Amino acid sequence: MTLIYKDECFELGLPEPKKGEHQTHYVTRVMMEGIRLDTRQARYIGIGNLHSLVSELNRKRVPFSLAHLKVPCPKTKQVPPNPVDVIWMTDTERSEFLEMKKGSK
Repeated sequence: MTLIYKDECFELGLPEPKKGEHQTHYVTRVMMEGIRLDTRQARYIGIGNLHSLVSELNRKRVPFSLAHLKVPCPKTKQVPPNPVDVIWMTDTERSEFLEMKKGSK
């Protein structure tokens, strides 16, 4: 568990991290709220390796979508030429995740 920066989350319009919340849980919660998250945003809020969390989510069989896109840097507002991971959940994936959670209880 590492610190997710609350002020930066607020600045980007992301939900406030809960005290002691693991990065994987935070990222899943963000996607469940219908928000897309990219590598540049993740780094800005203190998540250094979004691609590692993507691997962990895949291992846990969490349904989500992944694309590699050019996105603006939250700090500079410029769009660097390198594409980065962008993750989100569709309505169907959110429903699948809720069913998974129900089944595991």
